[in-house]
Formats: sequence, structure tokens, C-alpha cells
Amino acid sequence: MNTAYSRHKRHIRISTFMLLLLSVLLAACTVPELSATPQSESIPNTITLTILYTDDEHGWMEGWNQGPGAAELLGLWQAQFGYDPADPRFLVLSGGDNWTGPAISTWFKGESMVEVMNAMGYDASAVGNHEFDFGLENMQHTVSLADFPYLAANMRTKPHEQLPANLGIQPYTLIDVNGLRVGIIGLANLRTPQVTNPANVQAFDFTPYVEALQQTVPQVRDAGADVVMVVGHLCNQELRHTALKTQDLDIVLFGGGHCHETLAERAGDAVLITGGPYLATYAWAKLTVNTATGEVLRAEYDVEANRGGATDPKVAEIVARWRAETEATLGEPIGYLAQTLPERSEPILRLITETWLLGYPNADVAITNRGGVRDALRAGPVTIADIISVMPFDNVLIDMTMTGAQIEAFMQAQGKKIFAGGIQQNGDSWVLNPTGEPLRRDAVYHVLVNDYMYAGGGSYQKLAEYDPQGYDTGIDWRQPVIDWILAQKSTPEQPLDEAIRALGK
Repeated sequence: MNTAYSRHKRHIRISTFMLLLLSVLLAACTVPELSATPQSESIPNTITLTILYTDDEHGWMEGWNQGPGAAELLGLWQAQFGYDPADPRFLVLSGGDNWTGPAISTWFKGESMVEVMNAMGYDASAVGNHEFDFGLENMQHTVSLADFPYLAANMRTKPHEQLPANLGIQPYTLIDVNGLRVGIIGLANLRTPQVTNPANVQAFDFTPYVEALQQTVPQVRDAGADVVMVVGHLCNQELRHTALKTQDLDIVLFGGGHCHETLAERAGDAVLITGGPYLATYAWAKLTVNTATGEVLRAEYDVEANRGGATDPKVAEIVARWRAETEATLGEPIGYLAQTLPERSEPILRLITETWLLGYPNADVAITNRGGVRDALRAGPVTIADIISVMPFDNVLIDMTMTGAQIEAFMQAQGKKIFAGGIQQNGDSWVLNPTGEPLRRDAVYHVLVNDYMYAGGGSYQKLAEYDPQGYDTGIDWRQPVIDWILAQKSTPEQPLDEAIRALGK
């Protein structure tokens, strides 16, 4: 189960504004010059490990916001660190959420991103919540394609509390680095059932981080590990807390993820790093280790922008091949936009919810979560691939009933986390679009939501309580959007923009 992976491997992109700002600031920082080859020869009986760390890649192999992508990041690592996937002194690790994102990854359910990560030489990844997005059968298949293990020591099957080995998920892995045995333990996020479709993880329990490490670290030591590291799909605050609560376990490095943050600091003797989302930034650490005792004698660490290096030809070829397949499958234009609709903006959310109502006229109101919208809809030709990038999750529409009072209470409780079509707020009350008729508190309305929300994802448990017998329409949540765009027959001379502004009015 806990395979020792050889280091001689088979195969030699936060909010938009904040991530852009971070990239600029990091690029402007003066970073100490690093040796192209990890140096340990000057200190007897030592080896220097260089850890290159990313997280929340979300399939952005082509580069987030038209910036450098995976091929350029690999070129940067090669130039700055002398990175060679065959050199055992390098470890490339991920904090999880590898694949749900743009169509080039989402449409192929992560297979394309795993091929890219194989070519980049990844050694291990934590299991992120979005690894479950396409169901367990697909997860098992995609994990099996990886040349590196997916790790989660705190994930157990119900009711027997067994490790999910049937999915190919391991609690830890051991890597031999020139005789030094490095144990890497994975942690899945405790809130995984709330931040993926709950139906996909209902068979599992996710146990507390500290408890899982207290159980697993001794096992890793008994298996021969000289040094122990953790890759976790944990936000920075959780990562700090976990590191401080497990200082007695002598874990030398913790890697995080999930909240689209960056981090490079110490907690006690441990190094904490989080690379940031979309391959737009990454973290690194250089640890000089006493090979006899496993003690870390020196540690350097930082977060940097993916400024891009020389394009790695092998990764570039893989990305180009998947781009061609994406275009062949999904690249036919279905409409035309004159102006970009920003990610999670009111216009893009109105487009989604109001077209649901047009495509399913039995419903009165449509509600969606802003978090399910993952990209802008950019000016120019609009393709199905663009819609998939905006709405990457495989959801269907649920027709449920709610009273006017329940709708008002839900809208007030969720605030800006959600957006509703078919209704709008008029002072202290709500009215139906386009008639302006007041929402009656005692009346019963048909409400469309996606199945992620209905199943309780994102802490939306109240929805199913309102109507336990919600009707699964079987309609892919993207389909009404695509159908409406096609029906507009838009052109560069008559773009979609005005029709979108008129939706719901």
C-alpha cells in the first residue's frame, strides 16, 4: 500500500486582482541568487533537498490570465534551480486540486493535467476536494494515470474506517534520495464534503489533521523514513495550527493549499509553504539535511511568481496536443461577445440564472452559487469550451419548491455567496422578474438550483430541508446557457452584449 517511489522517474494559475498584484510584487522582489546545483558537498554527511511546490493548479497548464504556463514554469525551474526530474535531490510536490478548471482540463476530467504533471516530474500530491468532482470511478481512473501517488492519511471509508486503497489513494509514500529516506504524508481537507459534491464523498470520513499525523508519523518512521514532510490541502491558518500542534513529531516541512493563498515561513522548526493557485506562483524550499540523523541543518524558502523561463518542449507538446483536441471537440463558435463578462460578475451570473429559467419555464426562480463560476467569458468568439471554463463542474439542475418566506430567508442568510435570477430586491422586499409582482411569503414557488447546492455542498444544507423531494431534471447546468447563446445567432456586428443586458427585464 505504501509504495516506496524511486527518484529515477519515468518522465524526464486568490482573486484576479490580488493574484495579479502578487505576481507583480513577487517578480519585483530581489531574491537571493541560488546555485544551479543543490550544494551539500561543503558540509560532510549532508544532502540538500530542493522542494518545488505548487497547489490549486486547477488545470491551468496553458497559463492563467494569458501568463506563463506549465511549460514555462518548468523552464524557469530548470534555469533557476538547475532542476532535473532525474536528480533525486529535487522533490516536486502539490497541495491538491490539480484538474477542475478550464476546458482543456475539465472536459477530459483531469487526464490532460495529470499527463502534464507527469512530464514535469511531480513526486506526490495531496488529495484536494476537487479531485472528487467527476465521481469516484473517474477519480480512480485518473489517479491510476499518475506517475506519482495521491496522498490522504485522514481519509477513511465508512463504516470500517479503512484506507481508500481501492481508489489508489495512499496515506503516505517513501522516496529514496541517495540513501536518505523521505516520508511524505498527505492530508485531505476536513471540509471536503462541503466543498465538492457531497454525493461523491458520502462513503468517507475525514478525520482531524493532528490525530491523523499522530497515527501516521510513527508508521512512516517504522517504515524507514529519516525525514518526514506533509502535503495538505489546508488553508494557511489550518497549516500553522497543525504544525504547532505536532512539533513533537519532528515534521520538517508542511505544504498547504485550498484557500488560494501563498506562504513561506517557519512554525517552530518546521518550514511552511503554500504556492498559490493556477501555476501563477509557486513556493520552494532548500533543506540541508544531516544524512546520519535526519536533522535539518539549514533551511531556505520563498514564494515567487511564475515569470516563465524557456519553454520546455516536451510539456509544450503535451499542452498543444490537448489544446488541439479541445478545439476539435469544443472549439466551434456558438456566439460573439463585444465586451468581457468578468468572473463572478452580475452580468455573467444573470446570463446563467436567467437562461436556466428560459430553458426550464416551469421554474419561477433560479439560484446559483458564485463559487461555481470559475472564469470570465471573454470578448470575441464564444465556444462551448469557454462555457465549460466558466462552469467547470459537472452539475445538473434540481427543481425544488420553496415558499416566498424561505426564499427571502435563504437569500438574506447567504448574501453575496449566491445570485438569483427571476427575482430582484426592491427596497426591503423582493419582486418577481419581469412582472414586478411582489414575492408572496406564503406562496410556493419552483426554484432551480444546481445539485451541488441541493446536496449540501458549500454549507447549503438548508435547501434539501426545505424540499426533501426535489426533482432531478437531468439537465446539465451549462446546457440552457449554450442553447440560449446559440438561439441569439450573434455576430461581431450584432454581439450578445445587449441581449444579456436585457435578460430578466
